[in-house]
Amino acid sequence: MNNEVPINLLGKHINEIPNAYTSSEEKSPNGNIYMIDKLEQFLGKPYKTIFITTNEDDIVQSLTIYIDGIIDKSFYDILLKEYGKPNGIYKKGEVISQKKETVIDGFKVSSTNSILQDCTFEEHPSIIEWNKEEYDIEVIIGDKTDTFQKTRIIFGKGFLKKNQNK
Repeated sequence: MNNEVPINLLGKHINEIPNAYTSSEEKSPNGNIYMIDKLEQFLGKPYKTIFITTNEDDIVQSLTIYIDGIIDKSFYDILLKEYGKPNGIYKKGEVISQKKETVIDGFKVSSTNSILQDCTFEEHPSIIEWNKEEYDIEVIIGDKTDTFQKTRIIFGKGFLKKNQNK
């Protein structure tokens, strides 16, 4: 199946990427976020924008896309066929902390921090991870109670190794 996320951009300088733009006028000492407006498909699921994270030298560290909806078993099976068995699959476990609901710019916002536990896809995971030779993949599955149900897919080099002790 065709992967329409341009993985070859990882490790390149942002100046080498045509059409990349940022909404920030200031450079961050820790890196920046750029975007490319691009109507494409990833394994049959459409996305509209690629979010590019760079380091302090503007070298591309990760690419992120958002697909509409919560992924289902059929899309998970496509991911398995494309990338093999994941290195980690996690669901939310015990709640560590919870922030009460506040209103920001007209939106109700609350947050919960939980311990991640190993699980199977049938146990409704929040995160699925693959460590490939040339890049890592992290799929963050939105919650069915979220107002905007999205699945975030991140491609990067080495960022999962920092998150191995969940």
